[in-house]
Amino acid sequence: MMQIKKAAVIGGGAMGGSIAHLLSSAGIQCFIKDIEQKFIDKALEQSRSIYDKQVKKGKLDPKKADDLQGLLSGSVDYDKDFMGDVDLVIEAVPEIMKIKQDVFAELEKICPGRTILASNTSTLSLTEISKKLKDKSRFVGLHFFNPAHVMKLVEVIYDENTSRETVGVMMEFSQIIGKEPIKVKNGPGFAVNRILIPYMNEAVLALMEGEGTMEEIDDAMTDFGMPLGPFALWDLVGLDVGLHASKTLEEAYPERTPIPELLKHLVDKKMLGQKTGKGFYDYSSGGKVPSKEVERFLKNWKKDNPQSDLAFSPDRLMAVQIREALWILSDGLASAHDIDTGMVYGTNFPTKAAWGPLHYAEDVGWDAVNDLLCSLSCEYGPERFTAPVLLKNLLKGESVFENCTYEVDSDGVAVMTINNPPMNTLGRKTKEDITKAVLHAVADPSVRVILITGRGRAFVAGADIEEMKRFKSVNDGIELSNRGYRMTNTIEEANKPIIAVINGFCLGGGLELAMSCHIRIASDKARLGLPEITLGLIPGFSGTQRLPRIVGKAKGLEMILSGSHYSAQEAFEMGLVNRVVPHNRLMDEARALARTIASRSRVAVGAAMDAVMRGLEVSFEEGLPIEAENFGRVAASQDAKEGLDAFLAKRKPVFKDR
Repeated sequence: MMQIKKAAVIGGGAMGGSIAHLLSSAGIQCFIKDIEQKFIDKALEQSRSIYDKQVKKGKLDPKKADDLQGLLSGSVDYDKDFMGDVDLVIEAVPEIMKIKQDVFAELEKICPGRTILASNTSTLSLTEISKKLKDKSRFVGLHFFNPAHVMKLVEVIYDENTSRETVGVMMEFSQIIGKEPIKVKNGPGFAVNRILIPYMNEAVLALMEGEGTMEEIDDAMTDFGMPLGPFALWDLVGLDVGLHASKTLEEAYPERTPIPELLKHLVDKKMLGQKTGKGFYDYSSGGKVPSKEVERFLKNWKKDNPQSDLAFSPDRLMAVQIREALWILSDGLASAHDIDTGMVYGTNFPTKAAWGPLHYAEDVGWDAVNDLLCSLSCEYGPERFTAPVLLKNLLKGESVFENCTYEVDSDGVAVMTINNPPMNTLGRKTKEDITKAVLHAVADPSVRVILITGRGRAFVAGADIEEMKRFKSVNDGIELSNRGYRMTNTIEEANKPIIAVINGFCLGGGLELAMSCHIRIASDKARLGLPEITLGLIPGFSGTQRLPRIVGKAKGLEMILSGSHYSAQEAFEMGLVNRVVPHNRLMDEARALARTIASRSRVAVGAAMDAVMRGLEVSFEEGLPIEAENFGRVAASQDAKEGLDAFLAKRKPVFKDR
């Protein structure tokens, strides 16, 4: 897959400068272009300041800081030599459609045909931005959250013109630079802002309807677990910025996302939040007190508008988040996992409550969610709280989550991703979804080789502790093990090669899963082990049987009885993994191996796997007839004839899998 080694950022403002610093910190050479030198200078100064602080705190070597800062350069003119060899350009200019369109039209003329062109827009339509481009396949949205070098989230946004390869490169690139990417189809507000802005606006509507004061509403939401109350968040984001996003949403969904009059009023008064000293709160005296202008507005508003008898409840705001998340899901714009991950990393949704609004909804139950939406519809009108038809299916027991999915590339390589945040633990549903995905991939004629990896910083960090805490009998433990065996045996018995791509923590059930794969490749950042003994348990998903067979009885017992963690290099030295590769090269190396295997005859690959796997279950002497049987079968195949003919003719064979 394409490697990003040289990048450019167009726009040296706060966001552009932050993105440029992020890229340099990841070892990527970056050129900053702006129409004014002062913005470039400020971006370079801010980056230098961040590195200096890291050096002062002992987090970064001074020479390393100089080297990273040296990756940054900038000019008011395009550096034609640099731009002629650039891999990625990220636009971070003001949110004005014509400016963005003109920037990309110019970039297409001066950049190589392979260059990925990305917009950091937070609100504008990608399809409209790319209107002047001739080749739209390499145009994509790359929406960083401010400040980009701190916030973990990136929305990778695509439309019908964006190539699958471009999206894949940007997803992997985002992970390499330390971000948590989510994939979102182009639509108003994308994913995070489409949920966040209505949530914040609903708080303003609740205030205008008299359900509580700003402090009461903010306190209720921080008690729920939000890092900031909605009014404090408005002031931090900037009311003008929020109003701009609100207009985009109101235009698309007027019934569900009305703009509160109070928000418009404060923006008209130039009370934009912390940056102007006043917004919903007044910061002019150094503290934070309710704005007098808000009080005046509410006093006048109440004269002509009925007030509610209800006391504010966080349920009202959570209902808005769940409602809009369901609509995004129903519209096919993002997966449930990506929606929730976006809210966790983009808005600091409180993980003590759940991993995002959809996980929260599943925890409280879809019946309760439906009752809440019906109640709010009766109170405030059905338009705002109408859920999509999808909710009816969820009421029948369906789930919005798939904890393991796969995608197949043109070479027949299926990349299967385990996704059960935050650490991909093997709960019952995750094990079932992995088993189901493997069976589907094995039956899928387009799949020749399967890669299994984990999303985030873990491959799989172990079994679900909460599930085990519910054990009441010996049979409960036996049944849990049997469910684990169904998963690991399905993997091991697959007639297609399955490669574990160990991207991070691979502990307990995660290592047991990896050991059931036919080949294991590990990131140099991976940690492996069977720590069950430290919990008063033993491995229960085949670890006591597979590990000694791989590393030997003595070493296997040592690992199981100590419960120690091991580095990827240590795992390699004991034969537990086939190879260790740099973290930023992990998927490329895994794909390269998978494509090599995929290029071989399916007949021969299947026969080789059968000979090895069945042969290992019997003695050496008993294994030889198994090999002979498989050799005879492939020797008589058309692919064997093609392979021999190609060898003699000194050409590449073209196998037909017959």
